[in-house]
Amino acid sequence: SMVEFYRNITRRLESTVVYNGDTDPCVPYEGTRNAIFKVGFEQLEGGDWRPWFYNATGTSIDVLKLKSNMYGPSLSLYPAGVTLGGHVINFEHNLSFVTVHGSGHMVPQFRPQAALHLLQRTLQGAALSPPLMSDVEISKMLQHHWEKSLNKWTEAAQSGAFVNSCAATQPEEVEQDFVV
Repeated sequence: SMVEFYRNITRRLESTVVYNGDTDPCVPYEGTRNAIFKVGFEQLEGGDWRPWFYNATGTSIDVLKLKSNMYGPSLSLYPAGVTLGGHVINFEHNLSFVTVHGSGHMVPQFRPQAALHLLQRTLQGAALSPPLMSDVEISKMLQHHWEKSLNKWTEAAQSGAFVNSCAATQPEEVEQDFVV
């Protein structure tokens, strides 16, 4: 079991990100997510399971001609723009669990742009997506307020503050008022 390893190493590092491809047949992400929950750290307020996005840029024709079919099968000559990268959960002690959408076991091989975005944001100490509202805040909302708030959250999560790898925006610097 990796539970004790995660518990021990997390307290020694500035931040710990454990990630899985969400289509990995060898190490299903559900098992890794369960191990992270068994570490016993509290989930951060607003750090619930939520999507993260990245900017899927076009790849040069020279790179596409040279690459193996097994490397970056989603790479394209044309930019796709803001794209679902996966999901993230944040815990105390700067522990995060992240999935990479559409990737198997070898995340950098199968989703190189998403993997690079994840790595750059991690090294910058920048959040992959804004925190969600608390369950208490959500429970007090009427349906139409919830829908407007969710739309505002999605717009923020897909904004340059989160999808641009070079943006050094810290989570507390981004406006987090999604309540309408």
